[in-house]
Amino acid sequence: MNSVMELEHPLKGKISLYQLEETEALVILMSMVSLGPIKIRLLATHFGSAIEALLAPSEYVLPFVGSKAAALWGKWPTENSWKNNLLLAAKHQAEIIPFTSSQYPKRLLEIPDAPVLLYMQGTLLPADRRSIAIVGTRQLSIYGQEMAHRFAQDLAALGFTIVSGLARGVDTAAHIGALEKGRTIGVIGSGLADIYPAENRKLAERMVTQGAVISEFPMATPPDRQNFPQRNRIVSGMTLGTLLIEAPVKSGAMITMEKGEAQGRPLFAIPGRIDSENFRGNHSLIKQNRAILVESAYEIASYYESLFGKMSPLPSQELTKTLTIPLDKEESLLLESLPNQELSVEQIFLLTKIPISALNVLLMGLVIKGCLKEFPGKVYMKTR
Repeated sequence: MNSVMELEHPLKGKISLYQLEETEALVILMSMVSLGPIKIRLLATHFGSAIEALLAPSEYVLPFVGSKAAALWGKWPTENSWKNNLLLAAKHQAEIIPFTSSQYPKRLLEIPDAPVLLYMQGTLLPADRRSIAIVGTRQLSIYGQEMAHRFAQDLAALGFTIVSGLARGVDTAAHIGALEKGRTIGVIGSGLADIYPAENRKLAERMVTQGAVISEFPMATPPDRQNFPQRNRIVSGMTLGTLLIEAPVKSGAMITMEKGEAQGRPLFAIPGRIDSENFRGNHSLIKQNRAILVESAYEIASYYESLFGKMSPLPSQELTKTLTIPLDKEESLLLESLPNQELSVEQIFLLTKIPISALNVLLMGLVIKGCLKEFPGKVYMKTR
């Protein structure tokens, strides 16, 4: 057990380590070197909570985090990065939503690398589960700008929440169009204390009153290039499907489309000029039957009505129940191998011979996706 029993909390003063909240413990874990969302969820599952993981001796966490992180384990009470992060969140009135919270977007939990934390300004409503991502290039044409605005406006009028990345170009046009008729959510590639691009800060303020701006990155994170492809999985992951307005074959928008496809979400694309490089991505997806060609928001709405029945005004919890959560190959094979009875993790290991570290990750994913129920003592049973 960690020998340091008290620490100076930036907002609460001196507290016992056992008085940390679970969300604060997750903030601390996310501030550590080489720890990503999958490892952190594994730690929380194995030790029972993020707090217990923090208090565990370094030799206990070594198999889960590796030697680099284990060597620094236990030094977090004196680190300032997580403390400054909490101070900035309070200053900017940003709510920190852990993956265990009922506020966390349920559909986002279906992806294997879902963020452990979301920083949010604004509100997430149950109705936001009925959402569509709209993506495209920053260097959009006049036609692309008109289509992004029109589709977002029409979809919002039909009751869909529009999710995009708050970037220049298509994202901006989509957010503006959505605000005219309904709700919109921006997922940014920087911290909420450093909204990027700067010219969209006023737009972000408007979005907070009719939706939310969210980020998985700590509050002071600058807009680094590598952050944007990473955030794209959230844009597609928290929505029912993704609409491509205009994008070249090699672009951030196409990365989002590929993420959505890998997550098992439908893709939509509008047709564009055949002599424009900016629409090569659209036409490539349509020709390969990877995206559905659409010419109006009503076609997208009709697509989901055919799957789930009349969408408006369907309660969000009822809608969620009708969705089939995609499983990856390893999860499907593990689920098929389990009998319809309660099994401990040790029994599952003996049955499957899957290495314990990989098995814990798979079991956690199946619990999150509702395919397994976890009982005290790491006992599991299939739910379907």
